Amino acid sequence: MNRIILTGLFMLLTLGSAWAQSASKQGKITVRIIDSKNQPLGFANVLVRAVKDSALVKGELSNEQGNCTIDNIPFGHYYIQSTLMGYAPVQSPAFILDANHQNLSLPAIQLVQQTKNLQAVNVTAQKPFIERSAGKTTLNVESSVSSAGQSVLDLLRKAPGVTIDKDDNVMVKGNQGVTIMLDGKLTYLSGEQLSNLLKSTPAETISQIEIITTPGAKYDAAGNSGIINIKTKKGQLTGINGTINASMGQSRYPIYNAGGTLNWRTTKFNLFGNYNYGNRRFYTLRELWRYINADEPMLFHQDIWQRNQFKNSTYKAGMDYFISKQHTIGVLVNGYNNSFRNSIYSATDIGKQTGEIDSVLNTLTTNNNKFNNVAVNLNYKGQLDTNGTEISMDADYARFKNNRNLNLRDSLYDRHQETVRDPHAIRNMGNTNVTIKSIKADLVLPLNKQSKIEAGVKASFVETDNKLRYDSLKGKDYVYAPSQSDQFIYKENILAAYTTYKLQWRKWDVQAGLRLEKTISEGNSISLQSKIKRSYLDFFPSLAADYKVNEDNKVGLSYSRRIDRPGYNGLNPFLFFLDKYTYARGNPYLRPEYTDNTELSYSYKQKYILTIGYSYTRDVIDELLTQNDSTKITLSTNINYNNRKNYSLSLVLPFDVTKWWNMSNTLSMYYNKYDLQSANINVQNSRVEYYFSSTNTFTLPYDMKAEVSPYYNSPFVAGIFRGQAQYDVSLGLQKQVLNKSGTIKFNVTNICKAGNMFKGTALYDNVDTRIRNTWNQTVYTLAFSYRFGNNNIKGARERQTGTTEEARRAGN
Repeated sequence: MNRIILTGLFMLLTLGSAWAQSASKQGKITVRIIDSKNQPLGFANVLVRAVKDSALVKGELSNEQGNCTIDNIPFGHYYIQSTLMGYAPVQSPAFILDANHQNLSLPAIQLVQQTKNLQAVNVTAQKPFIERSAGKTTLNVESSVSSAGQSVLDLLRKAPGVTIDKDDNVMVKGNQGVTIMLDGKLTYLSGEQLSNLLKSTPAETISQIEIITTPGAKYDAAGNSGIINIKTKKGQLTGINGTINASMGQSRYPIYNAGGTLNWRTTKFNLFGNYNYGNRRFYTLRELWRYINADEPMLFHQDIWQRNQFKNSTYKAGMDYFISKQHTIGVLVNGYNNSFRNSIYSATDIGKQTGEIDSVLNTLTTNNNKFNNVAVNLNYKGQLDTNGTEISMDADYARFKNNRNLNLRDSLYDRHQETVRDPHAIRNMGNTNVTIKSIKADLVLPLNKQSKIEAGVKASFVETDNKLRYDSLKGKDYVYAPSQSDQFIYKENILAAYTTYKLQWRKWDVQAGLRLEKTISEGNSISLQSKIKRSYLDFFPSLAADYKVNEDNKVGLSYSRRIDRPGYNGLNPFLFFLDKYTYARGNPYLRPEYTDNTELSYSYKQKYILTIGYSYTRDVIDELLTQNDSTKITLSTNINYNNRKNYSLSLVLPFDVTKWWNMSNTLSMYYNKYDLQSANINVQNSRVEYYFSSTNTFTLPYDMKAEVSPYYNSPFVAGIFRGQAQYDVSLGLQKQVLNKSGTIKFNVTNICKAGNMFKGTALYDNVDTRIRNTWNQTVYTLAFSYRFGNNNIKGARERQTGTTEEARRAGN
């Protein structure tokens, strides 16, 4: 431990010693974009151009308050050009950036709306639901009419390249191992716990979802398929201001959601917070066919009806204190207190494959889960000089708890409905406690006008304690069964350091980085008296290079190496009972899987984007089903397979069909090939897959907007499974009210019942298993949101804390 501490201190001192090396000659400008009524204009293009030849130097979009800050601009003579669809372009007076004028606050730029009378339709600018750039896809949830009343998992089903498997796990380009982040922080969950969180988080709390396929060295190396960063809404303005929202939906069961944000800013501090409550009830239908092709072929056909209820309370509160214009300290507290209840009725027909039924197994299961989290972050950010040298530090503490109570009762009947044996009943009581501590520091060090270095260190310490008590009904009383109870403790420490070199030279924009991660872990099965320790060091290079051919054409190349460590519970060797014929077991010998991602991109007019990608994963972690033809029992576990190859092609095609009809199309094609070889299996599973989505937005009279959004995911492969197509259409209508401070939305989702399901087959060796999961029926949702307070001052800081990767893996 002393060696670890000394190593961390040495890296911090090394970073600190680099501050004095900065000698950059760069400046920063701040400007606000407003309309003719002095109201802020968000998402306007703000372009810095050279006076001598009008060459584009840098550009940004204004935020929702119309504010735009552009830094790292080489000293020179410039002017600002601002454009926005539906408004006449405007140029600012020329200005000079030099040593005496290094941080300029320019006068507000006023854009005048160009309105054409098209049957009383006012044409205004809008941000598309899906945006693509090199290495990243962004879903602008706030601009979607049809997102109200949905969950985050519903939104991800519509995302380009994202599919949801039979267990509601998220995959990107057909690959698992996705890192899920909330506001730049890891969720510390995986598997069932993560899917429950995504199901219980309403879309009303989300502003954007970012899908990053080739992250740089600054990010944790975890997540073979990349990172999905979910950004929640925040109080974006100051003075005192906020938002309130409420929605009500109806499917087979009602769905409710309500919440809001509040922000208060002065010259010395900023207080902000939000809260959301949701109550979602829905059902899932599942069918399972297991063919046993032994000497006496048999078929297990299982119908499962599952009724679910999620209740969620999520919160966030924080404060920033501005020590000076250059230094800020802050504290952030966030968490959730959620519950998940379901009742599952299962009927399994056991008989011959010809259709004759020998017996029926009926099972009734009730689950009552409560899971909560509280996380505290202390942070500091400072600008050390006028050249742009910055340092930021974070200290984090997070605690997760999950209490589970399960009751199962099954009865076996013969073909004449006579009882074959006495009913079998069990009771499981489990709890999971996860504690995470993390510290990190990051440094930005400009070297000259064109280049800078970013570097940082991080240390995280995770401990998870899983306990399961198993009771079996004997007579009228439940009796403790120690041989079927379990306790598993897992500890993991990760020490990381990274550096990135960034260069802007002529038409080139290059980033090259290297990240080192040292992992020390220990898994201890108290029940089985088994302990496994591991220690390994990994290197993760990354590269991103863009070349601007001219104003309209740009090409880019990116590469990154990633790791996906096993989920904490997936290492537990204990045998878990799911039902009479189904068991699950963790694998303590799982190794991490490693992926090399490469992407080549081309963009035209910063709108049309073509991306070609290739990724190679070795030691693939995925599910293995083994079937005992004698006992008829199926065992599920995870193992390391040989490799997985993914070839991808993606095309983004936005069109303004008319002045009032905007269309954003995404077309993707993949070829996934799994080499599933191990001591237990030798299977090749491959397929060409494609994805299409189209978001059509119609601007209507009377401050109204309509949206039609279809998507289609073709048949796909995922490990041992081959899945069938998924597709759906969403419809939405929106109207602004109360002087545009309020918004009413009505939408219809899950319209295509036949496409809104998972259908998959696992067929190899003696395994022949087929699954069909049907999710919720059509949902009708009415939603209202309202903004209040001062709309003129900048709001809460975006803050990404240090506890980001470890949470993804806390569940399994």
